[in-house]
Amino acid sequence: MIAVAVISLGLGIGANVTIFSAVDVFMFRPLPYPEANRLLHVYSTVPARGWTYNSVSIPDFLDFREQSRTMDIAANYGRDFNLSGGDRPERIDGERTSWNYFQVLGIQPILGRTFRPDEERDGQHRVAILSNGLWLRRFGADPGVVGQSVQLDGETHQIVGVLPPKFQLYESPTELWTPIPLTGEESRGSHFLSPVARLRSGATPGQAHAEVSAIADRLAQEYPESNDGWGAGARELRRLIFSEEYRMGSTIASVAVAFVLLIACANVANLMLTRVAGRGREIAVRGALGAGRGRILQQLLIEAMVVSLFGGVLGVALSLVGIRGFVSLMPSWFPRVDEIGLDGRVLLFALIVTLVAGVLFGIGPALQSARSNITETLKEGGRGNVGARSDRLRKALVVSEVALSLTLLVASALLVKGFLRLQTADFGWDKENLLTFRMALPEQQFPDSLAVDRFYRELLPSLAAIPGVESVGGTTLLPMQGNNNTFFEVPGRESLSLEQRPLTEVRWIFPGYFTTMGTAVLSGRPLGATDRIDTRPVVVVNEELVERFFPGEDPVGKHIEYWGVTREIVGVVRNSLDVDQYPRPMTFMSALQYPRNGMSIVLRTAGEPFSVAENVRQRVLRLDPDLPIYRVMSMQDHMNEQQGGNTIMAKVMAVLAVVALILSVVGVYGVMAYTVAQRTPEMGIRMALGAQRGNVLTMVLRQGAILSLIGVVAGVGIALLVTRSLAIFLFGVSPFDPATFGLVSLTLLVAGAGATVLPARRATQIDPLEALRYE
Repeated sequence: MIAVAVISLGLGIGANVTIFSAVDVFMFRPLPYPEANRLLHVYSTVPARGWTYNSVSIPDFLDFREQSRTMDIAANYGRDFNLSGGDRPERIDGERTSWNYFQVLGIQPILGRTFRPDEERDGQHRVAILSNGLWLRRFGADPGVVGQSVQLDGETHQIVGVLPPKFQLYESPTELWTPIPLTGEESRGSHFLSPVARLRSGATPGQAHAEVSAIADRLAQEYPESNDGWGAGARELRRLIFSEEYRMGSTIASVAVAFVLLIACANVANLMLTRVAGRGREIAVRGALGAGRGRILQQLLIEAMVVSLFGGVLGVALSLVGIRGFVSLMPSWFPRVDEIGLDGRVLLFALIVTLVAGVLFGIGPALQSARSNITETLKEGGRGNVGARSDRLRKALVVSEVALSLTLLVASALLVKGFLRLQTADFGWDKENLLTFRMALPEQQFPDSLAVDRFYRELLPSLAAIPGVESVGGTTLLPMQGNNNTFFEVPGRESLSLEQRPLTEVRWIFPGYFTTMGTAVLSGRPLGATDRIDTRPVVVVNEELVERFFPGEDPVGKHIEYWGVTREIVGVVRNSLDVDQYPRPMTFMSALQYPRNGMSIVLRTAGEPFSVAENVRQRVLRLDPDLPIYRVMSMQDHMNEQQGGNTIMAKVMAVLAVVALILSVVGVYGVMAYTVAQRTPEMGIRMALGAQRGNVLTMVLRQGAILSLIGVVAGVGIALLVTRSLAIFLFGVSPFDPATFGLVSLTLLVAGAGATVLPARRATQIDPLEALRYE
């Protein structure tokens, strides 16, 4: 019995320690910067459209930085680079930052210096700062690297500094930084900066938020054409690094492991009730000899704490395995994932959980025993009959176990069902046998549209000629990958305000993209080789845009306008779904008509996609030996990457649900086994008076079924309240999916029946004479 209690607690405590080790890093532990509690994220908003936490334009950032009196503001944006030289060119994750970026974060380089103000202003200083990882990997940790040159996008940059290890602010592990090249001609309508700020002495986050909001209001009045309707605010920097989705996932996982712990405690409480009932005579004798109820209560609680401490030790040991498994689910680049592990904070949490668990499962049995009638117990010979009150508590604990288990099982089943739907859903394109890679042509080597066009006109036929390649296309953004929204208007219709103006996602594609992706053209024609720089501007739109803005009309031949250009709609394609299940209005422009330096190339292959990967790389290097290709992956791998949050949640919840199910089955079995043992004399009398063994079997099974049924009904009620929070992690599944609720309920009822069968069979094997001898 003690072993079962320790194992149950070990599972519950181990699950809590595992999840807390991650949640502590993501939500509670200070960011690894000096006075991190003073760091803020400055953002822009459009309240009328419900837009929050948007990026900021360069001119607005400069005004915020100059006018703020409560904080020092810096900014950055992602800007990857082609790093050439050495054996093979490579694409590295980079950022461009304001000159004071590292000062605001409080980061000191281990070699060299950070940027100077003049290196930001004119954009002529070509300097770079290396990450510690890039310094080790590419430069062999050379202490004399400062002052050396490095080729970025075909231009020479001087290395001025190296940062300390593990510096990472966002999800992507940045390897190199250069200054933002300010020209003074930046547009207020182009939002792409992500400002960070440090509160000045005496300022509060609330004051900073109010100040930047007031500055944004003044800018809206001063520049109504670009800033009307835009606001601004400031929030804790941690909320930028760990998004609402991750915070919601952490909260759900924390609640789930709390449920597991409560189930374990209910399980152990039942075991302790059984143990205390068996010690009825001993406790009664202690009371008769003068031990007060307080002393008895204290003794039983101490015994519970000892059991809990053993469970805590086992839980910490199990958490070592759990943490290793959890970390293996996380992307290696995820911020601070390497900090997840057992440390002083996590061990303190484990101790607190252990003590709380000891009180939770120990207090009920201890109170029951301390309140027992000493005289009655001694009269009964100490056989452990502690009355109806104890029996009610025991059954209530089992009902709570079943209810909490059902909640976890429903949540897990919904997540797994959503995950499986993701794997088999029709997204509007065929993911099989697709290889994709990214490339970016440096602006210095490809300074105009004609140069870009010439390169891709050579590359695409070369790739199409590779044996095993069936078709080739390309796009600026792959499905499920980011967005590039812009406002548009329909010529001839009333001009709308910013709040009412429609939005479309814009993507540039090569001819052959729809064929390669397997996306159906519903009407009109796809973009083709004749749609070039010198022909009329044309677009293809998806059916969602047509349904919203051209309902009941044939849009082919009609026009839309954005970026000051009127474009003719020449075709309509099928919708492509995103992870959030909802198609968005999309517009596709020809990358031959509007050449883009950065493109994702997509190849449909006759067989396994990676079989052509090296051949692809060699074809690119023949055209330009300094041009790397990167993010080489199958489309299935790309989808898995985009679905990472859903996958992690489904796997974590599935493990917790299995643990909960095992614990609840053990709980039902324990209660029914104890019930049969306690009612052995009664059952003996029943059979002596003529009751058939089948009647006894039915009676025991009915009692177990009633407990399970009450638990299932209560669990359905709890699950209906809880599962709505899972909506952002579910694809194609309602949080209240009746099939899932029904299947899980049936599973628990069957599991409960299975747990009751063994005690029920034991009851039918009672010898009436043997049972009556003890009565």
